[in-house]
Amino acid sequence: MLEKKRVKFPHRMLYRLLTSHVLLVTIPLLLTVQILTNTAQRAIEEMIRARNLEIVKRSAQQIAQTLEKAYDILQLSAESPAIYQMGHRSQGFTINKIVYEFDIFQILSVYDREGRLVVSTEFAPTDGHNHHSVSREVLDRVIAGQAYSSDVYLSPENLPKMDVYVPIRSQNETVGLLKAEVDLKAIWALVDSIIVGKKGEAFIIREDGQFIAHTDRRKVLQGEIFQEPTILQDMAAGGVNQKIYQNRNGVEMIVAYAPIYVRGKDWRAVIQQPTREAFAPSRTMRLQIFVIMFFSICMAALIAFFYTRKILRPVDRLVSGINRIASGDLRYRIEPLGKDEISQLAEHFNAMAARLKSFQNKLKRTERLETLGKLASVLSHEIRNPLNSMVINMQILRREYQKALGDTDKLDHYHNIVVSEIKRVDELVGNFLMIARPPKLEPETRKIADILDEVITMQQPIALPRGIRIERKYVDPDLRARVDHNKMKQVFLNIVINAIQAMPGGGRLLISLERQFSSDAEPPQEMIKIGFHDTGKGIKKEDLKHIFDFYFSTKKDGTGIGLSIAQQIVEEHGGFIRVESEYKKGTTVFIYLPIISHS
Repeated sequence: MLEKKRVKFPHRMLYRLLTSHVLLVTIPLLLTVQILTNTAQRAIEEMIRARNLEIVKRSAQQIAQTLEKAYDILQLSAESPAIYQMGHRSQGFTINKIVYEFDIFQILSVYDREGRLVVSTEFAPTDGHNHHSVSREVLDRVIAGQAYSSDVYLSPENLPKMDVYVPIRSQNETVGLLKAEVDLKAIWALVDSIIVGKKGEAFIIREDGQFIAHTDRRKVLQGEIFQEPTILQDMAAGGVNQKIYQNRNGVEMIVAYAPIYVRGKDWRAVIQQPTREAFAPSRTMRLQIFVIMFFSICMAALIAFFYTRKILRPVDRLVSGINRIASGDLRYRIEPLGKDEISQLAEHFNAMAARLKSFQNKLKRTERLETLGKLASVLSHEIRNPLNSMVINMQILRREYQKALGDTDKLDHYHNIVVSEIKRVDELVGNFLMIARPPKLEPETRKIADILDEVITMQQPIALPRGIRIERKYVDPDLRARVDHNKMKQVFLNIVINAIQAMPGGGRLLISLERQFSSDAEPPQEMIKIGFHDTGKGIKKEDLKHIFDFYFSTKKDGTGIGLSIAQQIVEEHGGFIRVESEYKKGTTVFIYLPIISHS
């Protein structure tokens, strides 16, 4: 009884399989998580930016609408007959009614064309501002028909206010002024309501950066200025925008701003927040996802470990049996391994071992018989025909010679036929010798493009009348190889001729030349790739696998050895040939040759 020896897998096999299983889980999971987290993070950050931008834009519109409403109320009041036609008592009643109905107005006053106070809702100034006088600059501007608004100032109670003047017109003439002291507390309240986050800021500034309103009141009371010139320049360009920048303290901030369109004013509503606080939810989400991924990988590794050990047990026994068979012990049989695919594989190996010995014995005999059969076929078919032709023509020549007055033209004609048939036999014998005993190559360093150009020049006069266009696509025309010039030219010529014959109705033959790494080479290496792409009738699928067989041809007058010889020549140069074809659509022949450095 044969001794059973089992080949043990080294532990590194277990580790490799375990690593591959873990990587198969980890890499897609990591890529998926990375893509998802990046997408989610970008979505959250874009949402925060869009939210801040929408808040500041809506706030700017609300402030503008509030101030525009004040302008409109004053304008309508100035156009009311109750202001420019009635007496002081009616005017006083009217402006007091306006102050009562609209909280935005603190004081309303009516002045004549000379700037003298006519009537006011306040009897005496209480905040240090002289409400009963109008400067000449303001008076001239308003008399000319233009409204005017002062800069924002603080009242003694440290509340923001602004004076607005509108002309009182009657019959297209300015007859006086209507002045309003506008209370801007509502703007401050609005700024307080739009602050984002615990460390965020919201404020309104003038074009020079002066704070008009701020969530930190001290900056307004102390007359501070927004000292970020880059942001101020961007604001000066106009429009609504948001961006991320680093402030003077080195803190990265996300800022959003929008212009406040008020008559004669260039204000901006701004909200900003440190990005560390603004984008904290996205970072938290990313961390949580990676923690989940880490535990998922650990679980996958644990499962893969036990699963891999289970797989390796039958594989271990299978490899032991294969080694016995490979060592020449064809009587050995692998024991049953279960009911899975590995067990089926073991059964197939057992069946293979049973037949392998008889196959080996038959192989050499089959090869000898195949070679003898091909040679017999050629001798009986290829050589018999020209020999018969020569016998017939020799008989005719004999009769002509026996005539007293033989026809010289006939003699020459039949003589030429005999010579032609002798050359044909000589060509067949030469091909046989090349197949049986290839001649020694005479390699030299040549540019492949030059050899291709020679073949194209030879075949161009034949191809053009048939409506066939030969095109070149040399990606690297300086590629060189060690080749036998005549032999390689014969290979290219054979393929081009086949392509032309495959396009009887015309077409296109594209010859390409490029450098490409080939894993089919021994060893895998960078090679010269020559392609012949025709638009001919193609090759049937069932015929494609036989095109390199000796004496196989789909053409009526073909010998079936052209491609066989071409393959043999290419392989002698250390290269190989690949053919791709689709029936009725065209064929592509690729030739790969070892490359050498440019000389």
